[in-house]
Amino acid sequence: MDLRQFLGTLRARWKFILGTIVLGSLATVLLVLSITPQYGSSVKLFVSTPTGGQADYAASLAVGQRVASYSDLARDPSVMQRVITRLNLDMTYEELQSQITTEVVTGTQTIQIDAQADSPELARQIADAEAQEVVGLIKRLEEPADEELQPAIVARVAGKPSISSAAVSPNVPLNILIGILLSIFVGIAGALLRDLLDRTVKSREDVEELAGSAILATLPFEPQVKKQPLSTGGGGTLAEALRVLRTNLEFANVDAKPQTILVSSAVPNEGKTLVATNLALSMAQTGRSVLLIDADMRNPNVAELLGLENTVGLVTVLVGRTSLAEATQPHVSGVNFLGTGPTPPNPAEVLNTQAMRDLFVQVREEYDVVIIDAPPMLPVADASILMTEVDGALLLVRYGSTTREQLRLAAARIETVGGRLFGTVLNRTPRRTSDSYGYGYSYGYGYGTTTAEPEAPSRAEEQSRRAHRRASR
Repeated sequence: MDLRQFLGTLRARWKFILGTIVLGSLATVLLVLSITPQYGSSVKLFVSTPTGGQADYAASLAVGQRVASYSDLARDPSVMQRVITRLNLDMTYEELQSQITTEVVTGTQTIQIDAQADSPELARQIADAEAQEVVGLIKRLEEPADEELQPAIVARVAGKPSISSAAVSPNVPLNILIGILLSIFVGIAGALLRDLLDRTVKSREDVEELAGSAILATLPFEPQVKKQPLSTGGGGTLAEALRVLRTNLEFANVDAKPQTILVSSAVPNEGKTLVATNLALSMAQTGRSVLLIDADMRNPNVAELLGLENTVGLVTVLVGRTSLAEATQPHVSGVNFLGTGPTPPNPAEVLNTQAMRDLFVQVREEYDVVIIDAPPMLPVADASILMTEVDGALLLVRYGSTTREQLRLAAARIETVGGRLFGTVLNRTPRRTSDSYGYGYSYGYGYGTTTAEPEAPSRAEEQSRRAHRRASR
């Protein structure tokens, strides 16, 4: 991973990183403040020979070697138990051991004893009791067999144990700083790990590599789409991206502009219905006659999106209960809509009929553009059946939702049935991504140039053109 990918991951997962830092910092503060403050006390023992002289010179040399042993023995369970008994402490010797440390002061014959407790006075008492017990232990160990002789080594308390009202732990500022730094590390490491394990599609390069087709448009994520799903106006980045999609689709085949376009996705909830509907509206704005067919009989949503009825439609036309003209509903945008009609028990069999093929012949003659909102490619075979009757397909890919394997399988299924993939559409891309900007906004404007929208023909011109087509048949 290079620096650009690293920064891209941080930008894409900034919410996760920020949440980890905030939660980690709060947990650190609560943990540090919940720790009972510990106060310390220190006392030193001086270990030496009782008298000077030539006779005691050998003993003085042994002090330096044996003082480390005394420091270790100072934390012996028997010594700890004596301190507990002396002070009448309510704890085990293991707990007391965790509160006492002993060490030899470098280059000296001095043992330093440090004690910690919940209060300054208790820490002083523990340090004093520990010092007295260690002095007694050394005296017992060094006591000669002959009572008339003096011990070779003795220990004395060098001074009174210290006492301080300032707590030695926890170090609140330091611990909070460490907690924040650790939270930052965990947030960044977690973001990188999630990105490494993430198998969803998030870049233009991934889509083009897996689908084997170019991206015709990148549609930005617009929160207001839930309230205003139809992009009938001329402003906004989503409306501009749809115009980019419409324009690029026209150039998908320069020799023969696509007339029947199937819109599908690998799996449900990728946004195909919304894109198919808005693409139809965008094409109608150019003055072309557009028919929008809802062929997703298992989950029809276009009628609700347009505010039209779905009681009659594709199924009733195919079974001969009504004609195409009677089942088609006009929308205020200029789009003509053919719903699914009643849900059949076997949608795939209904679509794979001669009546359906005849219907495609008819709509090609009556409309400039036909857009079909088809079911997803992978769960059912409906879209694969329709692929053989259309000029080509648009495959919707949802940013951060469609997996690499799902996209690969969907593109492979289109190829297997002999269908043509016009291109892919990367949907719901975050505004911060470079793909979203380059393909959803600035690409539409080019390098400072603008393209004027074709002026829509009058109603009389449209009626005249349709009459001419009917007469030619």
